[in-house]
Amino acid sequence: MKAQELYQQGFDLGRRELYKEASEAFTQAINLNPDFVEAYMVRARIRAVIGDKQGGVEDFQKAIDIYRARGQSQIADMLLVPLNSLQNERRLEQENKGQPEIEYEPEGK
Repeated sequence: MKAQELYQQGFDLGRRELYKEASEAFTQAINLNPDFVEAYMVRARIRAVIGDKQGGVEDFQKAIDIYRARGQSQIADMLLVPLNSLQNERRLEQENKGQPEIEYEPEGK
């Protein structure tokens, strides 16, 4: 299968919420074409959804690096927003690890 076909397969699987399978299809597409920037971007989002925020951060960073290498800094800069958001989510999760969950009771009880 060609990288573009695997990308489309991953996209279709993602739409059906088969995220693990979608991520695998994007990984195969990237293995065939290591500069397939669109595959990195979609896989980053899928990885975030399935809880692999570190993988999502790495994929967004790789996409940014590819765009910068192509001289497309404006597009790379736009990816800084989701990258920073995902990094902040990871940071908050790390800070909250091991802390008990706070349960709120409705007023009047």
